[in-house]
Amino acid sequence: MADTGTADGTATRILQLLQEGPGLAGELAAELQLPSNRVSSYLHQLAKTGRVRRAPFHGPDERPSVLWSLQAVSHE
Repeated sequence: MADTGTADGTATRILQLLQEGPGLAGELAAELQLPSNRVSSYLHQLAKTGRVRRAPFHGPDERPSVLWSLQAVSHE
Protein backbone atom coordinates (compact mmCIF):
# COMPACT_ATOMS: atom_id res chain seq x y z
CA MET A 1 0.00 0.00 0.00
CA ALA A 2 1.39 3.40 -0.92
CA ASP A 3 2.05 5.97 1.74
CA THR A 4 0.13 9.23 1.52
CA GLY A 5 3.20 11.42 1.80
CA THR A 6 4.05 11.08 5.47
CA ALA A 7 7.67 10.50 6.31
CA ASP A 8 6.87 8.11 9.16
CA GLY A 9 4.17 6.06 7.48
CA THR A 10 1.49 6.93 10.04
CA ALA A 11 -1.16 7.42 7.37
CA THR A 12 -0.35 4.01 5.91
CA ARG A 13 -0.65 2.41 9.33
CA ILE A 14 -4.03 4.09 9.87
CA LEU A 15 -5.26 2.81 6.50
CA GLN A 16 -4.07 -0.69 7.36
CA LEU A 17 -6.02 -0.62 10.63
CA LEU A 18 -9.13 0.62 8.84
CA GLN A 19 -8.88 -2.34 6.45
CA GLU A 20 -9.85 -4.44 9.47
CA GLY A 21 -12.99 -2.34 9.97
CA PRO A 22 -14.22 1.10 11.00
CA GLY A 23 -12.83 2.75 14.11
CA LEU A 24 -12.89 5.80 16.30
CA ALA A 25 -9.88 8.13 16.32
CA GLY A 26 -9.20 7.31 19.97
CA GLU A 27 -9.24 3.57 19.27
CA LEU A 28 -6.87 3.98 16.34
CA ALA A 29 -4.60 6.22 18.42
CA ALA A 30 -4.46 3.63 21.20
CA GLU A 31 -3.62 0.87 18.74
CA LEU A 32 -0.88 3.00 17.15
CA GLN A 33 0.33 4.33 20.52
CA LEU A 34 0.04 7.91 19.25
CA PRO A 35 -1.76 10.99 20.60
CA SER A 36 -5.42 11.19 19.55
CA ASN A 37 -5.02 14.68 18.10
CA ARG A 38 -2.23 13.47 15.81
CA VAL A 39 -4.32 10.56 14.53
CA SER A 40 -7.32 12.87 14.07
CA SER A 41 -5.17 15.20 11.99
CA TYR A 42 -4.10 12.33 9.74
CA LEU A 43 -7.71 11.14 9.43
CA HIS A 44 -8.86 14.60 8.33
CA GLN A 45 -6.09 14.75 5.72
CA LEU A 46 -7.02 11.27 4.47
CA ALA A 47 -10.66 12.37 4.25
CA LYS A 48 -9.66 15.39 2.14
CA THR A 49 -7.95 13.07 -0.33
CA GLY A 50 -10.94 10.71 -0.42
CA ARG A 51 -9.17 7.76 1.20
CA VAL A 52 -11.40 7.60 4.29
CA ARG A 53 -14.87 8.76 5.21
CA ARG A 54 -16.49 9.82 8.43
CA ALA A 55 -19.91 8.99 9.82
CA PRO A 56 -21.67 10.25 12.95
CA PHE A 57 -21.58 7.74 15.77
CA HIS A 58 -23.11 7.53 19.25
CA GLY A 59 -21.53 4.97 21.53
CA PRO A 60 -23.00 3.40 24.65
CA ASP A 61 -22.43 6.62 26.59
CA GLU A 62 -24.49 8.52 23.95
CA ARG A 63 -21.69 11.03 23.37
CA PRO A 64 -21.46 12.06 19.72
CA SER A 65 -18.33 10.93 17.97
CA VAL A 66 -17.04 10.12 14.50
CA LEU A 67 -16.63 6.64 13.10
CA TRP A 68 -13.92 6.46 10.44
CA SER A 69 -13.80 3.88 7.64
CA LEU A 70 -12.13 3.33 4.31
CA GLN A 71 -13.79 5.04 1.39
CA ALA A 72 -15.21 2.56 -1.10
CA VAL A 73 -13.18 2.55 -4.30
CA SER A 74 -15.13 3.05 -7.51
CA HIS A 75 -14.18 0.62 -10.27
CA GLU A 76 -15.55 2.63 -13.18
